[in-house]
Amino acid sequence: MESDLLQQLRDIHLPVAPGWWPPAPGWWLLALLTVVAMVLLLRRILRRVQRQRPVQHARRLYQQLYADYRAGLISPPDYLHQSNELLKRLMIFALGEYQARKANDDQWLALLDKQLGADGFTRGPGKLLGNQRFRADPQADIEALHPLLLKFFAHARAATDRVNA
Repeated sequence: MESDLLQQLRDIHLPVAPGWWPPAPGWWLLALLTVVAMVLLLRRILRRVQRQRPVQHARRLYQQLYADYRAGLISPPDYLHQSNELLKRLMIFALGEYQARKANDDQWLALLDKQLGADGFTRGPGKLLGNQRFRADPQADIEALHPLLLKFFAHARAATDRVNA
């Protein structure tokens, strides 16, 4: 009789395996954190690009200015005046050095040196961007000034991240 009872039992059936949808709450949380992290990273990248845009624009303007000088389209005094104006705009609007508005001659050169972290403007070829550029015949060594200005633009690009971070 006992063997009859065992015969009457049905076979064991395994339950259906759980599907992939809907995911467990942990996966929802991970997906949410991933989306938030991507949005924050994208915002940070866009802000960095916006901060560096004025520096890149100023550098392009300077390269055009130097090319015009090399082609003989502008004179050395004009080159000095326009590069000085470009640097002043860069210092005020991109780097946030608002005391540059009133600075002139030695103060201006000291601000440029402070930003660069060297003395290429007060003691080097950058001295031409002080009051020397207003002389009737400025002794302008543009070829010595050019690498200093390129170095300044490269440094300004890195400084925009530190200033506005």
